[in-house]
Amino acid sequence: MPSFKHLDIEERIKIESYLEQGLSQAEISRKLGRSRSTISRELKRNKPDSANGLVIAPYFGSSAQNLANIRRAEIGTKTKLSKYNKRLIEEHLRLKWSPEQIACGLRKVNVSTNTIYNWIYKGLIDFSIKLLRHHGKRYRPHQSRYVKPDSKFIKVHSIENRPKEIESRSEFGHWEVDTVLSSRKSSYCLATFIERKTRFYYAIKMKKRNSAQFRMVMDTFMSNFGSAVKSITCDHGVEFVNRLAIGSIENAYNIKVYYAHAYAPHERGSNELHNYLLREYFPKKTNFNKTSAVEILTAIKDINDRPRKMHNWKSTNFKFKRELAKAY
Repeated sequence: MPSFKHLDIEERIKIESYLEQGLSQAEISRKLGRSRSTISRELKRNKPDSANGLVIAPYFGSSAQNLANIRRAEIGTKTKLSKYNKRLIEEHLRLKWSPEQIACGLRKVNVSTNTIYNWIYKGLIDFSIKLLRHHGKRYRPHQSRYVKPDSKFIKVHSIENRPKEIESRSEFGHWEVDTVLSSRKSSYCLATFIERKTRFYYAIKMKKRNSAQFRMVMDTFMSNFGSAVKSITCDHGVEFVNRLAIGSIENAYNIKVYYAHAYAPHERGSNELHNYLLREYFPKKTNFNKTSAVEILTAIKDINDRPRKMHNWKSTNFKFKRELAKAY
């Protein structure tokens, strides 16, 4: 019996197109060679309006892919910080045991020293860092293996080395990247992407503004738009300047990464403008931790659905889908 295969971005784009043509679910299932139940389940689970029962927007292939990726990413193992572990660790911390003594001498806990320190620093364990023997000064949270690039790396990847077809916006598949921050109460932010030729705009939520999180976001982004990505251009933000992280992205996806000059936001003007438009939906005091993927994708679709003078009053979505169809 053949194994089940999840719908991919190409199939989701086709579903969107077939729906726009007025095809029924049965007709779509025949064209894709998929069961009718697969199509029905896809439309129920991955439409932006399906999350709250309100008719907000029609099915959009790339948004559906992102929702599916988010749902898949949430599947994982549960934390080891059970009520039992929490009580046991707190009891022994009050008995003046160090986190290392608890991790190595208390087999019932079964977690590492670093894990206990992390729980204390995050406030998951009810115990002050200042009450530890060395006030936590000898411990440093685990540092990423990624390292910042040197000036030579930046120079090699400078926007000055970007080909003319990217500068002129004549070739499809070149993106600008930036981040939109939450309020000060939250570490969450949005990684925003805009395709330079069509001005198609996209956003993905990140838990923290760092290179490791951006590397994960790029995996999601590439699973959505892989065949439509040839390069990205970013600034010198901490999330973008990790030499090993950027190198792994370039190698994994065979794309080029370019850096705009420092303090030159006009070199990523399209991205800056659309981030400003996004702020109309999510003001600066927004906590993105409390903002759902449905809300983000709905705002993005609203922006992309607006008619543009540069596209002879066609929408960005219209232009992007035409270019995307050529890419496939």
